[in-house]
Amino acid sequence: MAQMLLFGLAVLMMIQEPLRVEVALVTVGVRVTDRGGRAIGGLKAGDFVLYENGVRQEIAFFSSEELPISLGILLDRSDSMAASGKLQRAKDTARYLVNSSHQGTEFLYLAFDWEIPMQSAFISDPGLVETEIENTRMGGGTRLYDAIIEGLRMCRNARHPRQALVIITDGADQHSSRSLNDMIREVQESQAQIYAIGYFGPDEDRLFRSAEDHVTRIDGREIDNPRVVFQRLATESGAEAFFPRSDPELRKAIEWISTDLRQQYTLSFYPPKGAGPGEYRRIQVKVKHPGARVRARPGYALGK
Repeated sequence: MAQMLLFGLAVLMMIQEPLRVEVALVTVGVRVTDRGGRAIGGLKAGDFVLYENGVRQEIAFFSSEELPISLGILLDRSDSMAASGKLQRAKDTARYLVNSSHQGTEFLYLAFDWEIPMQSAFISDPGLVETEIENTRMGGGTRLYDAIIEGLRMCRNARHPRQALVIITDGADQHSSRSLNDMIREVQESQAQIYAIGYFGPDEDRLFRSAEDHVTRIDGREIDNPRVVFQRLATESGAEAFFPRSDPELRKAIEWISTDLRQQYTLSFYPPKGAGPGEYRRIQVKVKHPGARVRARPGYALGK
């Protein structure tokens, strides 16, 4: 009888143990700053409290160290990027991001117009990525949403739990087959942070700044205001959006993104029981530090 009981317990352990490891960790990049916007370093796991749908969760993994990440770079090569040599400056910006990344980071590079490369994969050799960037040539229209969705789906095959997409574009979505809501849903089901750089021309910048959720093109077609879209993407994923109006501002934006990725804390937790596929769950991260300001994604949805 004792042997049977021990055997039963062993079988039960074999059944129960994989149930936890099969549930993917939810990983959250957290930026902590003081009131002046300066990064606060040196915090420990015990300084953080994480809530999911209002219930405190155990932090299963914590790191305050700079870690390699899976970094996707989405570069708009549409014909509008020909203006004033924008494409070349965008390529220089992308190369800077590669060169300033942590050793061990893997890269995904998607140069898009109305065509989206479907065979791209993450690669670990920065030199190969730089070659791909340099070989990027001008294209046609802009399938921005489709490109972002493809980048997010590629992140499912990423090697690192910390993931980010950096988008460099000068315009709004025009030719995508998927909608804004489709894209936001993909963002919520992904663990990637999305940093968007909208490098608009002077006329577009004035229009996008003055308009609300939608803008009307010269041909009368109404489109989503990319400025609003980029800010929403950044907020949903715990990142930032930038709208440089000059080359120095563009350089400053990419330098800020590079620094931001290196200075974040990494927190992971297991989704609680009852979190169903597709259900949106709210996240709140608090820090036990006077005057600290926290930036993290506000929630997530488990993939269906």
